[in-house]
Amino acid sequence: MDKPIRKAVRCYLIKDNKIVVTRYKSGNKKEGYYDIPGGKIEEGEKTEQTAIREMKEETGMYIENPVYKGNMIIEYPNRIFDFNVFVCNECEGEPQEYDENTSEWIEINELLQKEKILSNMMILDSFFIKGLIDNNYNFSMSIKVDEEENILNVKYNLEEK
Repeated sequence: MDKPIRKAVRCYLIKDNKIVVTRYKSGNKKEGYYDIPGGKIEEGEKTEQTAIREMKEETGMYIENPVYKGNMIIEYPNRIFDFNVFVCNECEGEPQEYDENTSEWIEINELLQKEKILSNMMILDSFFIKGLIDNNYNFSMSIKVDEEENILNVKYNLEEK
């Protein structure tokens, strides 16, 4: 069976060991889970434009100069997400609350201790984060998960620029 593939972006807005996250509200199947802002690439849209648009839509914050850092594939039992990953540290505004989610700054170490985090947070772990925050490297990552976000397998490659 071929799994449907969704092309999307995630943008990790990081400053002073803090990161901007969204948290799903009630009514969403991922209620209570923390996520990284991002979403589907629209027709004719460049991935960098998607990162800027999605950050604004999900957090109310405007980012500048997001930097492409790599690719993250997250494979569920019945679907695949193919993420272009960006990192940014330039922003205007503060995280806002919306009907579907709330957004906030949180210490990275505190976030990693949360029970309900999506598998795309794995790149923030000290073993993997170099590919995200070091300007000399890009990364590729493939994560297999079950429907409860339990990680089954990880493949990671760090590439020097």
